[in-house]
Amino acid sequence: MPGVLGLPPEGLASSRARGRVGGRPRALDADGIEMARALYELKGQDGKRTYTIQQITDRLGVGHATIYRNLDADAT
Repeated sequence: MPGVLGLPPEGLASSRARGRVGGRPRALDADGIEMARALYELKGQDGKRTYTIQQITDRLGVGHATIYRNLDADAT
């Protein structure tokens, strides 16, 4: 019986055995998450953040939800 993707479970197993994985690629890799965290935590002499979320998203080429999701994931 076909699974959710239309492939039988044996087909999914053989695909995984060949190194194939499904799903959408992540927008940020580990280096990108590290860069986002560093930019977010960077503060100026006045104690305020140096970069806004908008500036970070523009620099990394991702949406604000991606930044918040990854910052929250690191905090928990």
